[in-house]
Parts: sequence; C-alpha cells; structure tokens
Amino acid sequence: MAEPANTAPIPANPDVVVIGAGAAGIGAAHRLIKEGKSVVVLEAANRVGGRAWTQTDSFGVPVDMGASWVSGADNNPFTKVALKNGFHLQEHTHAPTDLFRLDGSRADAQDHADYVKDGKAIQKAMNKAARKGRDVPAADVVPTDLPWGGAQQSWLGPMDYGVDFDQISTMDDWHGESDQPSYFVEEGLGAVIATKAAGLPIQLNTVVSHIDWSGEGVRIETNQGTVQAKACIITVSTGVLAAGSIQFTPELPHAKMEAVHNLPMGLLVKVPMMFDGARLGLGVNHWVTYQVPNDMPAKACYFIAWPCGQDYLFGNIGGQLGWDLSQEDSQVTVDFALEEMVKLVGSDARKHFIKGFRTDWANDPLSLGAYAAVKPGHHGVRKILEAPVGDRLFFAGEAMGGGYSALVSGAYKSGKRAARKLCKAID
Repeated sequence: MAEPANTAPIPANPDVVVIGAGAAGIGAAHRLIKEGKSVVVLEAANRVGGRAWTQTDSFGVPVDMGASWVSGADNNPFTKVALKNGFHLQEHTHAPTDLFRLDGSRADAQDHADYVKDGKAIQKAMNKAARKGRDVPAADVVPTDLPWGGAQQSWLGPMDYGVDFDQISTMDDWHGESDQPSYFVEEGLGAVIATKAAGLPIQLNTVVSHIDWSGEGVRIETNQGTVQAKACIITVSTGVLAAGSIQFTPELPHAKMEAVHNLPMGLLVKVPMMFDGARLGLGVNHWVTYQVPNDMPAKACYFIAWPCGQDYLFGNIGGQLGWDLSQEDSQVTVDFALEEMVKLVGSDARKHFIKGFRTDWANDPLSLGAYAAVKPGHHGVRKILEAPVGDRLFFAGEAMGGGYSALVSGAYKSGKRAARKLCKAID
C-alpha cells in the first residue's frame, strides 16, 4: 500500500491542522494546499486511509478491511484517481445474486423475481413515509408479510447502514444519492485512497488528546508535542467524539455534542475467509443471500463471493449482531460465518476452508464503529455536526458526506467543503 512520502517533523505553527488522514483529511489537505495554506495532517494510526484500508498480510492478496466499492462511480473522485494510477476496476453494479431459500435449497426464477419485488416494495414504503415528512424508523413503515422481506431488510439495514431496520431514519434514507454504478478495485480501494495521500504533509503515529480553542487560534496537544495553528479540521468519527477521546477547551457546544450522539456509529463486520480454490458453486463477484424469517433483526451473514476472482469470500454481519459478535473472540465470528456458508453449500465448505478472520472496527479506538447512522427523528443532524465552531473548529468525515454519507467519496467531498469554509474564515 502506498504511504505518503513526507515524514518531516510537525511544523510548529502551520496555518491549519487537519486531524485524521482518512478520505476526509486527504480531501481537506489537498484543498488547503491548493488555496496556499500551510498545513499538517496528524494521523494517530501508522497508516493513512482511515476506514479505507487494503492489507495483504492475511491472505497474500489485497483485502479491503473497510470500504470496498468505488460507489456512485460517475460522481466519485476516486474513479479518476484509480484509472489515472493504473488500478483495475471490475464492474459490480449488476452482479448476479446466488440466492437460497430458508431451507438452504437454491432459489428458482420466481424466487429471484420475488426477491427483487420485495426489495422495491420496502424501498417504496420508506420513500412514501419520507415524502410525507415522516422521519420514523424504517421498521415502522415497511411491509411485514413479504417472503423475502427479511433478506432485503438484512442487506439494507445491518449490512448497508450498519444498524438494524428499527434504527434507520426514513428521511435520511430518502435524501441519500444512488451508490450506483459501483466497482471493485482489484488492488483494493484502500490502496487507491492511499495513493491520493502520497506526498501530503502527514505525520503518522500522532495521537491528538486535547484541542484548546479558547484563544485566537487553536493549540493542539499530541503525544509528539504541541502544535499551534489558526484553525483545525477535525475528521475523526462520531464514535471517537462521543467517547471523549479528544478533550476540548472550552467544551464543544451542547448542540454539537447532541448532534454527535444523534449520529452514532453503526457497525459492519467483514469476515474474509480463504478457500483452496474450490468455488463451492458460487459465482465470482456474486452476492450470496439467503432467506431469513421476517422477525427482525435476523441472525444473518451475507457474502460476496470471490471478489475480483480471488480465492476468498467475505461475509458481512452488521447491526446489533455485529456488535455482539465483536465482544467475542474473532474465531467465534469466523465459525459463525463458516457455518452459515455450510448451510448453503454443504460440508464441502469446511473441507476446502483454509483460514479466516474478522475485521474489528467495533474495538478500534480510532473508529469505534464502521460508519455513522442518523437516529430516526433527527434528520438534518448531519448539517449541525458539520457546522464550524468559532471559525476555528471545522468538521468533516463520512458522517457529513451529504447524499454520499458512509462512503469514502462523501468523506472526501466533506473534507474539501470544510477546507473551503475554513479558508473564507481565516483570510
């Protein structure tokens, strides 16, 4: 994975400090530099990218630990970055679905048609509520008698939003933009993000503990010393803000912290599992979905099979089930995912299985979740969170991604917006 080349000491007094070298911080830094500002990006981890991270250590091939798709590719800045830098994209917009019935048997053509129809019915019900201005939990308005309703809700809720259907805001969903077309990156989406960070003034392994904005500028305390600047852009997750990992003097306004708590982190746990080359009857890049009871939330793990032709597939477990399993040993999660696969393809899954692991965003102190989801009844909270404080503190990140929230493209664009606001404030 490409890392930024600059490893210079932290400047004592840049114009701007950006906290976090994920997509939002990278976007902010590029815009600030373009505006002629001196800037340093402080990153607590030993790598860039935040929750967009490609690693090769586990399987010897690229595995995206977090963000996996170039989503909404026609309006995604990383599409151009990937193509310009020689990355290989594989279309995933119309990927087929390997669909299984409740008893584990293969679905037929009518089942596939019903599955698609039920998904449309659920979305239609959510849209109808939002059009009427009803910002209510999605679970309150969707049909409950659809044969494939549980499967559709499990994808759209836990595995898309990171929360169960009773925690999805109908209004927030309504205001989201399409995430299609979408592409896989053979070399990993995290590697694309890291490429965009190359050459930026990023200081790794630098943990911010305190931001004093009581004076004219900001004074930022870290484990590597104190930095003073005219202003800062904060791109850490709402989970980190809610946990109080960074102290503020004075404290952040009540409305800001209320916004943080009304945008809590959801969770998607990915379970990459390597096999010996056997395809188990599943197609390359296929979605693997099975029918579940409509009593939500379901105990489900849905899969992406053999991404980009690699010999691994990854399970997706979200919402409360993801949080619960994240409190257990990683092997418990792998065992659960493998047994779900066995139910679908038989014991050959065990025979050909080599090894697996679980992503652990729930317990990562630098994220404390996967991405933020608006609590029902609090639509508009993303803008409150994004609003600057005292013309010195600016906020960005996937939680403030507008119609592309929870996506790296939304995070990147929010960073650029924050940078533009900051430049107007300090010029």
